[in-house]
Amino acid sequence: MIGFKKKETHTILSNFFSLTILQVANYILPLIILPFLVRVLDLENFGIVMFSQALITFIVIAVDFGFDISGTREISISNTDKERISKVFSAIITIKILLIFLWLLILILLVECIPKLKVNSNIYYLNFGVVIGQGLFPGWFFQGIQRMKFVTIINILAKLIFTVLIFFIVNKEEDFYLVPAFNSIGFLIAGIFGLFLAFKHVSIRKPDINLIKKLFKDSVTLFFGKLATNIFTTCNILILGLFAGNTIVGIFSSFEKLILAIKNIYTPFFQASFPWLANKPEHEKKAFINKTVPYVFSVGAFTCLTIIIFGDEILMLVFNNSSLNEYSIVFKVFSVIGIVSGLNMVYISLYLPAAKKYEVRMKVFITAAVFHLLVSMILTPFYQIYGIVLSVILTESFLLLLGYYYFKRGNISSKNTF
Repeated sequence: MIGFKKKETHTILSNFFSLTILQVANYILPLIILPFLVRVLDLENFGIVMFSQALITFIVIAVDFGFDISGTREISISNTDKERISKVFSAIITIKILLIFLWLLILILLVECIPKLKVNSNIYYLNFGVVIGQGLFPGWFFQGIQRMKFVTIINILAKLIFTVLIFFIVNKEEDFYLVPAFNSIGFLIAGIFGLFLAFKHVSIRKPDINLIKKLFKDSVTLFFGKLATNIFTTCNILILGLFAGNTIVGIFSSFEKLILAIKNIYTPFFQASFPWLANKPEHEKKAFINKTVPYVFSVGAFTCLTIIIFGDEILMLVFNNSSLNEYSIVFKVFSVIGIVSGLNMVYISLYLPAAKKYEVRMKVFITAAVFHLLVSMILTPFYQIYGIVLSVILTESFLLLLGYYYFKRGNISSKNTF
């Protein structure tokens, strides 16, 4: 592996395998739960649950505030200074707790003032446990100290709890409100247990106002970048919900869950490589990215081709639902994301943050978000599910062009060219 010393190689491989196990769990458990929920809840109630999760995901992003990248970087570059690590940890946790309370108040205002949300208000309040659990869980810390096995163990435990509760208790359509409740329980357990393990490595320090300001400032661009990313991912369900019924939302959500599993197949490698890559000189970063692209393309192309050929059989095997199979062409077209998204993630989710080009990354995501909103708001009212899928593919392709442009522009302006 490029520029890796033996110890570094061992650490990255260890983190990679831990994250791979986590991703496998993220694939398998939803593939078990998803068809079960579609059958038990029916597509309409399933659509309601997915719509509420989409809104809660926005709040999770707001509470995270980009610390999954900036926090990881700060911890990784301070890995020999335990006092500095404790101060950074305390500052980030303080910010997150304040954000949790702020967004709880905002959620209450939204639910009580918007009729569409107030109809199922209990769903949104029960889902807020996800925000608390995710906000408290210090995954960024464990990634920074390159101990991803802790993240893996805790997350799998939480997902197993959620899965068991769903299978044993949810057995009729009226139980759809239990899904967000059990989801929250899993995330809360993960968050509390994660903090407990983190305290074995750090000590809580009195919040340093100057450090809080610095971390907050460093994360602003990352937050807006991630928020923009969410506009052309999670926002799709919200947009579709405005122009189509809950059943169509349920169908799209079912497809999207499978496609996201494909899209995230690269995540373990990116997360395991990021702390190492962040500490390398620019020319080594560029060389690593250039070597990575062909492998990501090959995996994406193989996955896409498999879905195009066997898409109908995959849907029947997973869901056994005739309504979903009527839209199999949507699923097949959607699979193009496996190629395009994987490639743009190499440049935008790995290279740009590792090079600390946060502002460029933010501009890329905001530009793509505006593009996606314009395209999806034009296409979705007329073509509904077909329009939103086409919008996603166009946006991911646009992201790839932007990511590649900034990567190559850096090559041109740098003395270290290849």
